[in-house]
Amino acid sequence: MNGNLLQYQTEKLFKAGQDINIIADVDSLFKPISRGFQGRVVVRSMNGYSLNRLVQPKIRLTSPVPMQLGDKFNGKVQVKPIVGLFNDVGFDAETYALSQSIVGSARVINESFFVISSRSLRGAALVKFNQHSLDLTHRDLALALLFGIRDEISQQTWSKLQYSGLSHLIAISGLHIGIAFGLGWGFGKLLLRFHWCFTIVPIGFGLLVALTYAWLAGFSIPTQRAVLMCVLLCVVQSLPGRVSYPYKWWLVLASLLFIDPFSSVSTSLWLSMYAVGVVFLFLSFQRGASSLWRKAFMMQLVLVLLMMPISAFLFHGVALGAVFYNLIFVPWFSFVVVPLILVSFVWSYTGYGGAVLWELVDLSLSPVVYLIEFAQWGWIDVSRQMVVVGSLLLVLTFSSLVLNRVGVMLVGVVSSIYLVDWKKAPHWELVVFDVGHGLAVAAKQQDRMLLYDTGAAWSTSSIAEQIISPYMIKSGVDSLDFLLLSHLDNDHSGGWQTLVEKWRPKTVMSSQKEIGGQACVMGQKIKLGEIHLEVLWPPKRVTRAYNPHSCVVLITDETSPFRVLLTGDIETIAEWHLVRQPEKIHADVLLVPHHGSKTSSIARFVEVVQPDYAIASTAKGGRWNLPNQEVVERYQNEGANWRDTGTSGQVVVKFYSDGIDVGGLRDSKGHHWYRQMLRKGVE
Repeated sequence: MNGNLLQYQTEKLFKAGQDINIIADVDSLFKPISRGFQGRVVVRSMNGYSLNRLVQPKIRLTSPVPMQLGDKFNGKVQVKPIVGLFNDVGFDAETYALSQSIVGSARVINESFFVISSRSLRGAALVKFNQHSLDLTHRDLALALLFGIRDEISQQTWSKLQYSGLSHLIAISGLHIGIAFGLGWGFGKLLLRFHWCFTIVPIGFGLLVALTYAWLAGFSIPTQRAVLMCVLLCVVQSLPGRVSYPYKWWLVLASLLFIDPFSSVSTSLWLSMYAVGVVFLFLSFQRGASSLWRKAFMMQLVLVLLMMPISAFLFHGVALGAVFYNLIFVPWFSFVVVPLILVSFVWSYTGYGGAVLWELVDLSLSPVVYLIEFAQWGWIDVSRQMVVVGSLLLVLTFSSLVLNRVGVMLVGVVSSIYLVDWKKAPHWELVVFDVGHGLAVAAKQQDRMLLYDTGAAWSTSSIAEQIISPYMIKSGVDSLDFLLLSHLDNDHSGGWQTLVEKWRPKTVMSSQKEIGGQACVMGQKIKLGEIHLEVLWPPKRVTRAYNPHSCVVLITDETSPFRVLLTGDIETIAEWHLVRQPEKIHADVLLVPHHGSKTSSIARFVEVVQPDYAIASTAKGGRWNLPNQEVVERYQNEGANWRDTGTSGQVVVKFYSDGIDVGGLRDSKGHHWYRQMLRKGVE
């Protein structure tokens, strides 16, 4: 039902046209991005026609001005489908959009728009906080903990929080809502001492404080889920008779999925439910007369240890120091930081000052910031193979607690069949990452790897950090043998310094002077295990490498007869030079020059190369409208099988002694109905 409703909303949105006038209610905070501000809105009216509440679509709106939760927007916008990158690793924008029931994206295209401010209490609270926090050293963390606004936290701080296993303490979710409920419940217990008629006051006060905290956090998806879970557990706890922990767990999960079915694709839902399941499992085994403090200590220890496999699977690493950091800072946040922030907020919001309390908040965050500086030393990168082995051992350990020897062996056999990849291993493989408009290609043989270009970088991060490094960790690559930069445009070499700093490649090659230790010029030959590389272009190094100076590389393998040609962004002039040596540039797999632009791939070049597979790195719906359709047809007319990352996602080419296997990630596991709907609009 929800799927059909979402599709109907999508049809309504895109049938109205590309440039439409809308009236919408702001449904989330607007966060700063490179092109303005972005947030979620609910469209109430399109081109003057009001929409029924059931069919009002949610869209992601980019605006030149920030808006607050509850504001009303009226103006002209350009609507586009939701399009995200699709790789083995990295952020999945399409799944994230589904989890929030967002069916399209839009940007304001006319300056004659207006916003009716809601003059909300939350906005006033934020203004009041800003007045008191300007001089705070750790204002960024306090802002995140009170309002759920994490834009001021630097990437370096986030990395340190991840290395320490404390990032969950900064993102307002179940723990924080639980703390708020506990504060309200404690206050209600004090009232209960005065008269028995206040029996339900503790739960009432607890839920009130929890709801207030969620409201301050902008009712983000995790906080909505946490409040709902809190309410459900209170209801279940109030039922007559004893309700078992498994029943509570299933009831909460079923209720969450009934209210929001698409949260099933959200990682945060399963992290929350897994954590709650661990707590329930612990409590079911701890029914003795142990002290409260001992139970709390043991529960935190068990929770951190059992969350490590999930961390390894999702984040490709394990924080060994997480046990130490969480045992110290979970109680510290529960009993000091969060209560102090909430009390400071209430005190200052009532108009009675509170500067001293905010200084105490700043002071309470100082030990956190100081100690996470040392967290990186405890972080261990974990490959997929290590995760598989660890998962198998974990399954066998738990099976041994409840099954006999035969049962454990059976579980081990079944788990091995499921977890182990039984497919024949290729001699080597070529991975063309889906990086939008840009290029990043990896040639991998066992644990050795060559990287050709690194994709784009921006002010806060890069493709190198978000996709390439996580892929290398997941693949079990120990070191980077070669880093080849075809040329120095940002979409091809952004963030290359980050990779050099993290992976220390043995050789960095470039056609630009003073970049890299080895010149990428015609005639250079490289050997990587059984893989051989020969540089075919350019003839000499230049002061600044642009598109025509792209490093063209031919890759061959001792164990298979297949050839790969990587071409960067070469244009017509370079192609005319290359066709003079047809025996060199003939290839089975070609990385299409310049993303399939019409300034490249001349007919003679395509004829001489004569590839079986032509692969282009493109952005679907990008502003350059690549690949050019005439170029695509040129390759197809020569018998080439065309692939581009904008359509297929990450493309993997596997080389065997007797053949080539080419597959796009969307072809193998991307045929979800919601991807087709979000990416293409009305079909």
